[in-house]
Amino acid sequence: MTYDDLVSLAMELPETSEGPTWGTSGVKRKNRFMFRIKEDGESVAIRLDWDTRDRLLKERPEVCFLTPHYENYPALLALLESLDSELACELVRASWEFAPSKDQRS
Repeated sequence: MTYDDLVSLAMELPETSEGPTWGTSGVKRKNRFMFRIKEDGESVAIRLDWDTRDRLLKERPEVCFLTPHYENYPALLALLESLDSELACELVRASWEFAPSKDQRS
């Protein structure tokens, strides 16, 4: 899977746009962050609801991970080269659904 593949999946959904996001290319829904390519070019940061994030971290540790920066944020990191199309679709759809939310864990 490539970053461009993820963008293509997202652009099929309504209200999405691509543009600069924290210094790299990213995708938003209604101007709310969905995902962005990380500076390493090998992973993406994806905003998700807490339950989906925690489930995927347990189910797919070979693909999904956190760094300390993302531990208290509803997001995870995913390795692009390890993403299969099924997981990519799930991540993009879940991020799209969650993007308008302002949910933050206390």
